Amino acid sequence: MELKILLINPNQMKVPPVPPIGLEYLKTAIEKHEHRVKILDLCFSSTPEIEIKTELQNGNYDIIGFTIRNVDFGIYFNCDFYLPKIRKLVQFAKQFDLPVVLGGAGFSSMPREILEYLGADYGIVGPGEIAFPRFLHSWQENALTEDLIDGWKQGIDPNLIHRRGKDIELSRYLKEDGVFGFQTHFGCTNQCPYCVEANKKIWFRNIKNVVDELRILVKRGCNHFHLCDSEFNNDLSFSMRFCETLKESGISLKWALYMKPKPYSEKLYYLLSETNAYMITLSVDTDERIQSLNSYSYQDLENVINLCSKYKIQVSIDLMTGYPGESLDSTKKGLEFFKKHRPNQVGIGFYYRLAKNTPFTNTVLKDSQFHKNLTRMLNEGENLLEPIFYHHLEKNMIEDFIEGDELFSISGLKKGVNYQRRV
Repeated sequence: MELKILLINPNQMKVPPVPPIGLEYLKTAIEKHEHRVKILDLCFSSTPEIEIKTELQNGNYDIIGFTIRNVDFGIYFNCDFYLPKIRKLVQFAKQFDLPVVLGGAGFSSMPREILEYLGADYGIVGPGEIAFPRFLHSWQENALTEDLIDGWKQGIDPNLIHRRGKDIELSRYLKEDGVFGFQTHFGCTNQCPYCVEANKKIWFRNIKNVVDELRILVKRGCNHFHLCDSEFNNDLSFSMRFCETLKESGISLKWALYMKPKPYSEKLYYLLSETNAYMITLSVDTDERIQSLNSYSYQDLENVINLCSKYKIQVSIDLMTGYPGESLDSTKKGLEFFKKHRPNQVGIGFYYRLAKNTPFTNTVLKDSQFHKNLTRMLNEGENLLEPIFYHHLEKNMIEDFIEGDELFSISGLKKGVNYQRRV
């Protein structure tokens, strides 16, 4: 039986404004199963409750979905906690006696805790393209056995072509310098102990269909993109094939992306330059224990910085330092390395956000010696939703280490994203 589904984007972050890529992808997947779907994008709304009320009163919907892109800003300085505002909207929508389903990257970081905090009915953890339509079928058949569905086990539909841009206020995003995301794959093979996205199975999209998705958006006036993969180079062969296909397409665009230091090859960086990839952000740790977990070294970093220079690609470093048990000498070594082998910019993070079920969080919670380095006291029955960070380095220590070098900045002191800055 056909269902009518309302997908709501409550994210109102505007530095930059971010189109709800997850909902656009999900809409394509659901419509393939002959359901009707509408996206209600509240990014620019000054009266979100009124817009929800109007839509639900007039739309004759069967079920509501909310995407949770972020729990909080994720960086200690200027850290906003988004869930209280989202909870108000979820509870408002619940007044219409329809089931509410949660999903999105932020939701998947701590799904049980967020489901209970927001008071929703169900949640999809991880990719929803296969899991959500199956959930809808089970819900119709009254055959659900759980309120949280694991989308990581079910993956994505690689053959979907997402004809995006028609369900959102496209012109407003373009006017406000919004950066349009796209994905070539889900999952990440990295082993960063503090990251909720680490060690997830990789699900690849059909490369031709991703390029067709970009072609559609370019025809609608978009030409600036940011890749939403956790790390573009999880699989070197796939990454190069994507770049080759994008190059052959002749599509005129520019894009920025996140990568890890390894694997790499000179051919990959050549192809990135040929597809107008103008900025690469490398995720780097000064702690050589974490470098070892992810199979790279300072020599790899030097090689990558040199390749970016050769092919005229800006390189930004997202640098984490001060992991529990890491020495000051380790932090100094990392900063001295970048003073010598200079990328375009280095953003330094030294506060680590605690989230459920990461190796880092388990280490901190089990050892009371680390509790004195938390930004707030642990509550009875702590669920970790309200931001709490570990740090043993201080801002003035980092400032002393970088000695006023303008290459460096402390992450979070200024809001925004590195791919909006022109370096």
